[in-house]
Amino acid sequence: MAGSFGEKIQSTIDRMLMRTPLKLLLALVIFGTACLPHAAAETATTTTSVNVRSGPENVFPTVTWLLSGTRVTVVGCVANWRWCDVIAGRDRGWVYSRFLSIPFNGSAVTILNGGPNLGLPESEFSLGEYWDTHYQRKHWFGRKAYWQKRWDRRTPQREWRDPSTRSRPAISEQ
Repeated sequence: MAGSFGEKIQSTIDRMLMRTPLKLLLALVIFGTACLPHAAAETATTTTSVNVRSGPENVFPTVTWLLSGTRVTVVGCVANWRWCDVIAGRDRGWVYSRFLSIPFNGSAVTILNGGPNLGLPESEFSLGEYWDTHYQRKHWFGRKAYWQKRWDRRTPQREWRDPSTRSRPAISEQ
């Protein structure tokens, strides 16, 4: 009987040790994929030192400041491709797209110039929802109603145009 009791204990220990690494591995895989950015998100690099704003205009409060060469995750850009929603470390906000470049066809292209051709997702900006999700602990959050009124009164933005189709001034001969 002593041998069979010892075998049962050993068998139980073996099963526990076998299950624990598998559970740990499964948990790491699930956690790791949950932390990855969305598949459509793209990594961009800041081309100069930039302010990250709490909305897609330069009048919005500054969330943080990034040095030139900082890598950010682009969540999406507004329809005219002038501002992009980015994640930089634990901060999230909007950067003017002239200061963001991504690799495209073997070279770095600013998002403002590449626009919809770069395949980045479009993002709608809803101040209330966005601020509630990302900025409740910021000191300027208490003035959300003020910023909402300002956002609602903004002038419509012009649409994106491909830079290669823009008319160029004539070069005068001297």
